[in-house]
Order: sequence, then C-alpha cells, then structure tokens
Amino acid sequence: MSSLELSFEEPLSPELALVCPELAERARRTLPDPGWLAPVVRTAAPAPDGRAQELGFALFCLFVTLTPLLFVLIVIHPAVHR
Repeated sequence: MSSLELSFEEPLSPELALVCPELAERARRTLPDPGWLAPVVRTAAPAPDGRAQELGFALFCLFVTLTPLLFVLIVIHPAVHR
C-alpha cells in the first residue's frame, strides 16, 4: 500500500495538500459537489428620499452655526451684566 492510497479518516491538513499535488487532488475529489450552492441574488433597495436628508443636514448646519453665535451675543450684551 503506497502512501497515496491511505484513506482519509481524518481531515487532510491544508499544508499537506499544498505540498503534495496528488493528495490535493484526492482531497478535492472528496469535496461535495458545489452545485448545491444557490446563486446570490441581490435586490436593489429603494432609494431614500433625498429631501428629508437635505432638510436634516440644513437644520444641523443652522443649529451648529447659530447656537455659538447666540451664546456669544448673550455674553457680550450689556443688559446681561447690569
């Protein structure tokens, strides 16, 4: 019995399959048929409405810009310090 006629009772080491082409071929023959794999079907998601995103971005920009301005105006206003 040659070394290549051994049965695969244990999983074959990937390193051994890389080194020995005959064992790699035998290991490939023991793999299941890839026909059971289903093709991947990608469905396109509906595009989100851009108006809501634009409005949210505009409100965020106004909030970030006007809030510090409001705080500065409150601090430097002369009526606050009396």
